[in-house]
Amino acid sequence: MFERHTALNTFNLLVKFLNAMYAPWRTKMISMSTDGENTNTGHLNGLVTRFCREASNVLLRIWCPPHQIDVVVKEKSGAICDGEWVKFAWSFSVFLRQQENLITTLNVKCPKQTNRWVHLGRLLKFLMLYRHQLIAYTEAHRPAKLPTDTWWVIAYAISPAIDQINTCFVMSQNRSLLMVQQEQLIDNLVASLCVMFNINLVHDVDAHDNLDSDDDAVIHTLDRKQINAESIVAWVEDQGSFSRQCYERLSTIEREDVVRQIAEYAMGIVAGLSGVKAQRDGRNGPSDLEVPPVLPHQLTKLRHGFFVRDVLEPYRSHLSLHWPVEKIDLVEAEHRDLIKLCKDDPVLRATIDKHDHKTMFNDSWDVLPSRFDHLRSFCGRLATVFPNTTSVESDFSILKWEMDANRIGLMNLSLEGIFQAKQRAILQAL
Repeated sequence: MFERHTALNTFNLLVKFLNAMYAPWRTKMISMSTDGENTNTGHLNGLVTRFCREASNVLLRIWCPPHQIDVVVKEKSGAICDGEWVKFAWSFSVFLRQQENLITTLNVKCPKQTNRWVHLGRLLKFLMLYRHQLIAYTEAHRPAKLPTDTWWVIAYAISPAIDQINTCFVMSQNRSLLMVQQEQLIDNLVASLCVMFNINLVHDVDAHDNLDSDDDAVIHTLDRKQINAESIVAWVEDQGSFSRQCYERLSTIEREDVVRQIAEYAMGIVAGLSGVKAQRDGRNGPSDLEVPPVLPHQLTKLRHGFFVRDVLEPYRSHLSLHWPVEKIDLVEAEHRDLIKLCKDDPVLRATIDKHDHKTMFNDSWDVLPSRFDHLRSFCGRLATVFPNTTSVESDFSILKWEMDANRIGLMNLSLEGIFQAKQRAILQAL
């Protein structure tokens, strides 16, 4: 694209590309996955909205969850100490990267700031790993650059949380991941963070609303969750002697403030990640619809009436454009037979029950007889929905930039030839 990257220009270019690749794409399109850029997700004339108008069937709108996670981490990390904590972290990294003698001594360079906020964890791990050398060097050469005790306490307290988020971030970028698997990864991440910071759900709404606001024992946030200040202090002490010593050197007021900052971060990150959902509605908000079940262990737990109403019916008109009505009826019949088979065959049932969100699509379906091929084919089409944009971004990284301003006259056929040649070289190298 050499024009402005507006939604209309992007749409026109993609339509031209799709028309060349497969003319009847409008009847086959199932979903569209994008990042969170306004030109993509705008509900009036954004790119996704334009494709929803163009397609002949209802599309699943997907906002890449790794991008959403990145937004949450950026917002919550940037809010600590009104932004001063993160600002110092990156400024300290800039200072360390400029110290050639220190780099030579350590034989490693401090990580730099990137456009991915989850990379903050790499910086914190570096600072904690080389803490003694960094403090000694900074005291000798630039004492004003030394991190404060408050800064260190917060760093040690939130670093394990960022490590957990990074792990989920990497796993959610798996190219073969299904939407339902990605959703389960995020749910597991939220649950682990709640355990980490001892965040509890308040069941008694009236008692929660009537608690004394001056009570320092409990810190309240949204969604009827609460966190105990003593739990935060215990968590800080669990991070080791240095973290505990830094906390003990703080004044009473500073201790209260640092506990509040950690608690607000923990509650904020949990609330933010709880709202991460790939499937979006027409206004780009989280969709109320459940992710379509596509794996046998999910389908066997679904009553047949619910399967027909919630899974098959929304796609019946779409399927009827390409499948005869008899084949669609077979999908319905095979789900009923699957439930019956699992009920009558305890061995098969036990095998399917072992499957979870980590089980891949083919591994899950291969345990079933071939007489469920129509149901598998239907679910396989829903499973092709990209839960993230990782595969596309990876392809860009492989193909690189091939058509710049100096090659604007390059014909589409020639450009395709370059890409095909690159792909051949890559495949031969594997």
